[in-house]
Amino acid sequence: MHQYLLPDSYIRVELSIMHEDRQAYRKALDDFHRLRSKAALERFWAGIRGESLDLMPYDEVSSKLRAVSQTNIGIQQVPLENIVGSVNRTSDFDRNFRPLSDGDRSRWANVKAAMTSPYTTGVPPVSLYKIGEAYFVLDGNHRISIAKEMGLDSIEAYVTEVKTKVPLSSSFTLEELAEKAALADFLEDTHLDRILPGIDLSLKRIENYPLLAEHINVHQYYMGIDQNREVSFDDAALDWYDHVYSPVVKIIEDSGLRYEFPDFTITDLYLWVLDRQQDLREEYGTSFKTENVVDFVASMEGKQTKDSGTAADRELERRISGELEGHSDCLFRDILVGLSHSDVDLLAQKQAMMMNRCGDGSILGLHVKADSDLATPETEAELETTFYQQLNERQMKGRFIKVSGTVSKTLQEYGLLSDVTVVKLSYPPGGSVFDRLSSGIITLLQTSRRPIMFVKEVVMPVSRVLLIYDEGEKGREALYIAAYYAARYGCGLFIMMPEKDSKSSEGAFNFAVDYLAAVNLDFEVVPQSSNLLSESLESLILENSISTVMVGGYRSSGLIGRIFSSAVDRVLELSSVPVLVCQ
Repeated sequence: MHQYLLPDSYIRVELSIMHEDRQAYRKALDDFHRLRSKAALERFWAGIRGESLDLMPYDEVSSKLRAVSQTNIGIQQVPLENIVGSVNRTSDFDRNFRPLSDGDRSRWANVKAAMTSPYTTGVPPVSLYKIGEAYFVLDGNHRISIAKEMGLDSIEAYVTEVKTKVPLSSSFTLEELAEKAALADFLEDTHLDRILPGIDLSLKRIENYPLLAEHINVHQYYMGIDQNREVSFDDAALDWYDHVYSPVVKIIEDSGLRYEFPDFTITDLYLWVLDRQQDLREEYGTSFKTENVVDFVASMEGKQTKDSGTAADRELERRISGELEGHSDCLFRDILVGLSHSDVDLLAQKQAMMMNRCGDGSILGLHVKADSDLATPETEAELETTFYQQLNERQMKGRFIKVSGTVSKTLQEYGLLSDVTVVKLSYPPGGSVFDRLSSGIITLLQTSRRPIMFVKEVVMPVSRVLLIYDEGEKGREALYIAAYYAARYGCGLFIMMPEKDSKSSEGAFNFAVDYLAAVNLDFEVVPQSSNLLSESLESLILENSISTVMVGGYRSSGLIGRIFSSAVDRVLELSSVPVLVCQ
């Protein structure tokens, strides 16, 4: 018997006093019948809705959640709404402690009279078990029922706190209990609550707990091979958490993916992203960066991730701070190339191979077969063969992919798997309003979230950069990429800043100068009036032996951006060298 329970004689003495207050007793009986009728009605409608109003059984809950210890924490004032279950009266009351049997009316009425009559000294505190934020009645079910019926907010109780493997909220459902029970079983099997205390590895998709354990077991296996020794599960779990789980979770958090999937836990998303990453590896025979996989799979589900910052700026900061150990120091590791029969010499692929300076880099050749494409199977096969021949000649790795669809939309989607997209530019955006509205290049520029390198008739390695800089956010991204190339590869850097009479332009120019000075880069400023860009761009390219022009992308992604031309359009039209449009 729990130490807080009082002898039955105490209640019997109080109940005998009730005979001196018949009015309180009769009123209590009326209250019981009203509450009993309400319980029956609520139970009927709950059945129609397929809901359960049953009290939660303490023994089942504590067993499923793997109760490990009990501690008496004394008298507490407990919110009635947090009392959700009972030790031994689950068939007598519903979830709101409304009585379910008419046979309980005398007992219920006597207790209420004892609680309300001026002739009594009241009733003792109830006795409760506490698991997390949920409470279960050991003694005092009728008193709690009456307190709720009277509209009280809390009740005085002797509380015993029960520690379980997994905490519980006071509003938990049967579904949540099943999820908590599965987590408790997982922790009991793996002891990860001891190895990684305070770390929440809970899943909504509880069938994936064996898969989560397998991740650690596989990590343990490869750790043993790498270190040529037997590695304990504890050591493997700690290393897995630090070097696998946490980095992936940070990428997911930074992307905002968890807000797009509110019904998943962060560990659900961790397993989903890595599962899709493995699927993509098997499908295309090459690996993709986790952050790119997150963007791609979210897009395939119709979800939108957010940009997690400027990659070029982060890479540059790592170089300056000397934080390069264990880091590839490579901005464009994965390059997507748009392959087309109109690009007979595969200039886009050649430009991509010149940009590929990563030891573990990969080139993804994407051929989009549109409905209007009448190429024969032999022509398709020749395109693929030529792609692999060029890679083999340079001893580079890559993958040819053929997809049916709209060219611009498919390039944008698969571009999310890469760090930069390279395409052959045959028809620069411009011309009439009708031409602009139907331009696939403008669509790609408006929707792409990765930089796009456009090539016309000449391919060149990035060696001398002309940055056409403005105050826009995308112009700043172009600045970071240009600065990265200058710092990483010693490229010459020239900056053209269109003259505009505005404080924002002056502020942007000062930012660029201060930034480049902070990273200790030499550069040459080429002031230029925007309306003379068409007259000076080609001469600047020739005079300074420019290999690459870099510029920020469109500021508008809507109809206005399609109708009216911009500096980006003029640069694409006038430049004879490859142009990198930064997004």
